[in-house]
Order: sequence, then structure tokens, then C-alpha cells
Amino acid sequence: MAELLKDQDYKNFKQLLEYFVSYLEFLEATKGFSDKNKKVKELAKDVHYNDEDPRKRRFEDFVNKHGEEQLPRSGQGYKGGSIQEGIKEWCDYNANKICLSANNRNKVATYFSKPSYLHWFGTTLNIDIETSGKDKDKTITKLKITLNKKDIGEEKSLEELGLFDGKDPNPILKAFFDKYYSILDKYYSTLKNMLETEIKDLLKANHNIILTGAPGTGKTYLSKRIAKDIAGDESRIGFVQFHPSYDYTDFVEGLRPVKTTDEEKNGGTIVFERKDGVFKKFCKEALSAAPDDKYVFIIDEINRGELSKVFGELFFSIDPGYRGEDGRVKTQYQNLVEKGDEFAEGFYVPKNVYIIGTMNDIDRSVESMDFAMRRRFAFKEITPESRVDMWYDKRDELGKKAIQLGELSLCMERLNEAIDKVPGLGSAYHIGPSYFLKLKDCSKEELWEYYLKGLVFEYLRGMPDADKYLKDIKDAYDDKGNKK
Repeated sequence: MAELLKDQDYKNFKQLLEYFVSYLEFLEATKGFSDKNKKVKELAKDVHYNDEDPRKRRFEDFVNKHGEEQLPRSGQGYKGGSIQEGIKEWCDYNANKICLSANNRNKVATYFSKPSYLHWFGTTLNIDIETSGKDKDKTITKLKITLNKKDIGEEKSLEELGLFDGKDPNPILKAFFDKYYSILDKYYSTLKNMLETEIKDLLKANHNIILTGAPGTGKTYLSKRIAKDIAGDESRIGFVQFHPSYDYTDFVEGLRPVKTTDEEKNGGTIVFERKDGVFKKFCKEALSAAPDDKYVFIIDEINRGELSKVFGELFFSIDPGYRGEDGRVKTQYQNLVEKGDEFAEGFYVPKNVYIIGTMNDIDRSVESMDFAMRRRFAFKEITPESRVDMWYDKRDELGKKAIQLGELSLCMERLNEAIDKVPGLGSAYHIGPSYFLKLKDCSKEELWEYYLKGLVFEYLRGMPDADKYLKDIKDAYDDKGNKK
């Protein structure tokens, strides 16, 4: 995509960065001032820098350019806030537009924090600041590109970028913008790869992981993708879904009715035999494979089962520190295990077996899980924002309905912000991106009426003012009265 950029694009980007730095420094220098209806030049009268301070010239240039303006002290440009007016001449590019956000949450803290950033509209692909110094001497020294709040290793000082030098964009600034611009094209796939890599690393290090998160975040689909990537062959992947009636006999082993076919043995009647459960069978397959062959067992909705009842003494065996024969235990039906069986001397989980669990936090809170189980698993929350890659995979189908991915991001964000405002609800009740894939086949109003409204109603059931909260959430979904 970088080849589409023109000389004017680089010039606009440089002006945008210079405004961004100067604007934040102005807000920081004048924070706490009584600024109601005051212009920039009036606020600037009480700000003084030493002649050697690099901020002095930047501040004076900013005041000269914007002295007659009354600038907003906070806002979110991607929501249509007036803060975007300051960069409107330089924010639009071929692929998208860059938005400015600035915030000082408690009015006395610093503007030099994560709430202040530039980003491509509808993404978490940001340009953040780095600072040096303390208190009043704190100054912006570097700009860096981050993706989903994580550094990607692209960081440059203001001097390297040639900001405020009065010259045309230099090669370093052009390369910086090329990088920022090119990542946009592969934003969703990059986001997906980062998340999957993090989960795979956690799983390899801990052997056990549970993916938690709100409804519609694609935890089951994600677990299957990761399992396939680690195991390499679907024959080495096991899957089960827990439910309240699922127990030890299903998972490990138990007595099962078997109809004999030998007429000399009870005339073909029903007898009970010890049978391996699904997990024990899976472990036998893993045990017979080459040590380097990895096997992944997925437990969907793991918190819907009564875990102590399902796992029994396996709490010990699944511990990452006791994998292999060091974790051998006698099962409840050990006396019935046949001689020559792989686990005749006791059951253990082979070292090449990995377990992925998924759970929906609002079905049963994470805290209600057995502590013994919690400490044997790593937990990774799958947020709605981290799974918007699923929209990218369906971008052609969504595009046929004139649906822009950036607009979907904003709609989901507004919806979840409104849910956060309901007492007792929080991130566990957010609505994930998979619900919005239904827009391939229905209108936005139909999505609310037939899919989202019922879910939100269940969230609010029994609450005082439930009707009011339902209306507020619907208004947020429709983007009514939400401009900042």
C-alpha cells in the first residue's frame, strides 16, 4: 500500500504529528487553568519556559497559529468530537483517516498517558507518545506505533522524524508513515496473529489454558484454530463440551452397560464393563504416538460441568508440573483395569497432551471455579476488540451490504460502553463481533430485534429501570445522542 502515498501525504502526516505533539504539550502546560471561554493566547500568558527548553519554540509556534481559537481540552475524534477539527486538513488518506483522542481523566493527572493518541479510524493501530522528565519538566521525546496496546518495535524520536525543523519530510519520517500505513492493510490479520501467538505461547508454557470472555468472541472457533496449528493434524485433536450432567464416567472411566453376543454368557443379556472415558482414550492415543507429536484436547464450556465431579483425582495428573509418569494416580476403577492396559499401574496425562478450555464468564463467574482447577490453568480473556479479525475474513460478504469494518467497530464499542454503564454489568456482558456477522443476511435493525435485544433483555431481567437501560443501550447501538 505504501506505493499509493504521494509527497503531499507525507507533508500532511508531518503537519499532523507536529500538531499532535504541540497540542498535547499545550494541554499539559495549561491544565488546571480556568479556561472557560478562553482563547489559546489568553491561556498561554501564564506559561513560561527556559530559553533552552525545546518546548518553548513549539509552544510559541502553536500559540501563534491557534491563538484566536478555543480548543477542546479532551475528546475522541473517531466519535465525531470537535477535537478532530484541529487535524481535519491532514487526517484523510487513501485507505482511511487518522483520528485524534486526548483525555485527562481526573483533570489533574497528565495528558501524557494512554488516553491521548492518534489512530486509524476503527482500529487499535495507534501512534502513542514516549516522554522523559518528571512533573513540569516532562516532555514528549518519541513517537511509537502500537497495535492493540502493544509495541511493534517502531519508535522514533522527534529529532529523527525531523519534526519542527521547517523542512520537507525526511526519509525516516516517510519510512515511519509507510510502516504505519502498510500495517493498516493487514491490520486484522496482524491482530489475529498476535492473539494466536500469545495463546500458543501460553499453552506451550503451561500445558493448560482457559479462554474466557464475553458472548460472541469466537472462543471455540479460536481454540480449534490453535489446536490445529499446534497438533498439525486433526486426528490429534480431541473435543468435548461439558454440561451439568457430564461426569467422571464420561470423562475418565466408568461402568457402562454392554450387551453380550455370546449365547453361553448369559444369553446375550446386558452386563456392565469398565470403559475408558473420552479423555482417557485420547491420552492412550497420545501415549502411543511419537513424543514430539503434540495432542490437544479442547473442553468447550468447561465451567458448565461440576469440575470436581468430572476430574476427580485428575486434578493432580493435569498439573503441568506432574505431567507424565510423575503424575500417575490410581483411578476410582483401577482394580478393574485389565492387565496389559497402558494405564494398568495407574493413569497419568502424557507430556505431549495440551488442554484448552473455553468458558463464558456470565454462565458462571470465574471465581466460582475450584481453586485447585484455577491454579492448574493459565487464563486468557478474549475481548471483543481482539476478535474483530473475523469481520476481515468475511469482508467481501459484508462489503456487498455496504458495511464498513470501521463502522462496525464503532457500533460494537458504543454498544459495550452502554452496557458498562448499567450497574452490575461489565466486560463479561459485552457483545462480541460474531453477532455482527449476521449482518451478511439481515439489516442492522433486524440484528437488534431478533438477536441482540433478547440477549440484552436477559442481562437486565429483574433490574429496576430495566426499560430505561434497554432504551439507552438501543440508542447507543443506533448512535443517538452519543457525540462527544
